[in-house]
Amino acid sequence: MDCEHKTAPIDESGEYFAVGTPAMRDNSINYSEARRINRVTYEAWTRRLDPKHGDILLAREAPVGPVVRIPAEENVAPGQRTVLLRPDPSAVDSQFLYYYLISPIRQSDLQVNASGSTVPHLNVADVRAFPTPNVPNLPEQRAIAEVLGALDDKIAANERAQRLASQLARALFDRAAKLGVRHIVRDVTEIITRGVTPKYTEDGGITVLNQKCVRNQRVNLAPGRATLSSSTRDNKMLRLHDVLVNSTGFGTLGRAARWIRGMDATVDSHISIVRFDANLVDPVCAGFGLLRLEKQIESLAEGSTGQTELRRDLLAGLEILVPRSEEQQAVGAELATLDAHALALEEESHMLAKTRDSLLSLLMSGKVRVRDAEKVVEEAV
Repeated sequence: MDCEHKTAPIDESGEYFAVGTPAMRDNSINYSEARRINRVTYEAWTRRLDPKHGDILLAREAPVGPVVRIPAEENVAPGQRTVLLRPDPSAVDSQFLYYYLISPIRQSDLQVNASGSTVPHLNVADVRAFPTPNVPNLPEQRAIAEVLGALDDKIAANERAQRLASQLARALFDRAAKLGVRHIVRDVTEIITRGVTPKYTEDGGITVLNQKCVRNQRVNLAPGRATLSSSTRDNKMLRLHDVLVNSTGFGTLGRAARWIRGMDATVDSHISIVRFDANLVDPVCAGFGLLRLEKQIESLAEGSTGQTELRRDLLAGLEILVPRSEEQQAVGAELATLDAHALALEEESHMLAKTRDSLLSLLMSGKVRVRDAEKVVEEAV
């Protein structure tokens, strides 16, 4: 069933979500990118087919290919550029079909079938006629889905634990800073600087992060690239507890995250590095204080839409709230421990996802039997 060909009106107090292609990254629903809607809008957007748990949303444009499943809450309506699929349970297992569609070979087939001179897209008729070769029988489908699902269940559990660690850290900081002290950013920093103009390389180099890497107060390495190390000055190499602030562009400016990895990396010139002086303030506490100001940072944007910039002096002039001096070290240590726990969960999930993707290709091609895949999963989880 095709989606509504218009944008769903947002209702910030709504309990439902219109999920379009921006909210379908990595084949899971990113609710922060979905449009929150009310019951009236939900019913209007689903009047032709009420989405049920196990139904599948397929992005058919911008980009073609991402796939997500309707969650158990059944609070999701198809957003723009999607099509809703309801599997026939007599022919295909819903969870298997999800894995089948996200497998590399089927994703490649979807791209080949996409048409359009400017923006590749699939029509609903293209989706209906999409060939599904080499689908095993139902018992085999269910066995494959169960194996891969065990890895996704562990990844989902890690994500929940990671969110809980982040929530605990924010609550701890807020409680400690409630009767704290205020500092102007420029008074407690070593440097506030934009990143480098990268000389990209495919052969070695160091990781250079861009604005796509900073989202939801986390740093995602996946969109990063490599730059020649000789092109990066030492003070622009990231150090533990630096704060990265997206500083150009409408919709991205203002997003911030703390750098908590012990690896060599830098950022490009669209990101500002804020490095707090440990002799003046606990860098962890100061970083949390700055993250609380994301909306305020966004409001400092200057320039026309699409060309907005964040001036360094405006960023430097912000006022942050941190715990009292005598409490900062202890609070900062607790916050750093929670951060380290969240990062360990994220890295474990990354390895689990690599295992899942490898098994997905092998199982779908028949190169690995379910029995052998089960042994791999047992060791991984």
